[in-house]
Amino acid sequence: MTAWPPRGTRVSSFDGTRLAAYSFGEGDTPPILLANAIGPDLSSWRLVIDALGPRTRSVAWDLRGLHGSEHPRSARIDAAAHCEDGVAVMDEAEAETFYLLAWSTGTHIAVEIARRYPERVRGLVVICGGFGRGFRGLFRYLELSSLFPIGAGVAKHFAPSLQGPFRAFVHRPEIAGVVRQSGLIGPSADIEAAVAILQSFADSDLRLLLAIYEEVVGEAGPEILSEVQAPTLLIAGARDRFTTPAMVDDMLHRIPDASKVVYEKGSHFLPIEYPQRVAAEVQAFL
Repeated sequence: MTAWPPRGTRVSSFDGTRLAAYSFGEGDTPPILLANAIGPDLSSWRLVIDALGPRTRSVAWDLRGLHGSEHPRSARIDAAAHCEDGVAVMDEAEAETFYLLAWSTGTHIAVEIARRYPERVRGLVVICGGFGRGFRGLFRYLELSSLFPIGAGVAKHFAPSLQGPFRAFVHRPEIAGVVRQSGLIGPSADIEAAVAILQSFADSDLRLLLAIYEEVVGEAGPEILSEVQAPTLLIAGARDRFTTPAMVDDMLHRIPDASKVVYEKGSHFLPIEYPQRVAAEVQAFL
């Protein structure tokens, strides 16, 4: 049995922005709220959701301005705005308390929810997530991803001219082979899922996507992690080229009640490389 496809609904957030929200499975325990990475649609979670099974209730939403959610009705695209969106989705789901499951840059949004609503978050699982440390991270820890927000801030000005060629490229028939040979994903990755993630990224409003990335990922430093009260599990890939071991260890030391699991052959894309293991890890922890 599978929890897919999702049941969809529309949810109004604090500024009237209408969000596309989804629910999967049924269960009597508090549900899991999925905080997705900035860019992909739910294809990044599909294999994990299926592995969790129909007896585990999960809830997700498309970030404001991306995929099924409408363009923000206010200028708010910061982490706090996405935090309120996630809480509005859980209010609509009538979930007084819930667990959080985040992947990649969705970590920033999940941490924001956990520290602003500690009474509602029962536990937090972070997959391949970390907080960059700007130029200090680049020169001291060789964290190239620490400069990604700056790159996004520059690239957003060229997004209209980049959107068409990028979209055409990722929809070419040979893209699966390109993804497989890129070296960015592990050999166990589901290539069809990887292509779907890339294509959903390209099909977004690229200018808004880059602006959201710049705002969410670039605005907060790792200092806020000490405010997370929920028990936290960090799942990392030893071969992750985006979230370095030093970034994960920094989270481990800053979050008061945190533990860590490392997948030795895993990259940044653990949800499509080891979905069964990730699901079992999540269920055991929660």
